Amino acid sequence: MSSNRIAKKLRYALRWLPDRAYIQLNYFGHFYKFANLENPTTYNEKLNWLKLHDRNPEYGKIVDKFEVKAYVDKMISSLQENKDWKFGVCDDLIGGGGGLRTYPWFLGKL
Repeated sequence: MSSNRIAKKLRYALRWLPDRAYIQLNYFGHFYKFANLENPTTYNEKLNWLKLHDRNPEYGKIVDKFEVKAYVDKMISSLQENKDWKFGVCDDLIGGGGGLRTYPWFLGKL
């Protein structure tokens, strides 16, 4: 059995642990030291801190490819209803007006 398969089975067996303990054990398995979650300094420590402290219910909608389409449609329709924002086509955003390029995704404030 390869070490990757063993690590997956071990992570699956430890899924019942609280989030903080699971993150610390997983971090120790990769870096052979415990993560400093009180004062994170490295990028990996900051990502693990976010896993514990940044709980936004909209993240579940954003990561699901089917739900995100409805979420984006709702956001664009709310922007179109607002009088300050317009959604339309902008011709040649790069300047000069030398081409026939259009940008239907352009979202600008009046």
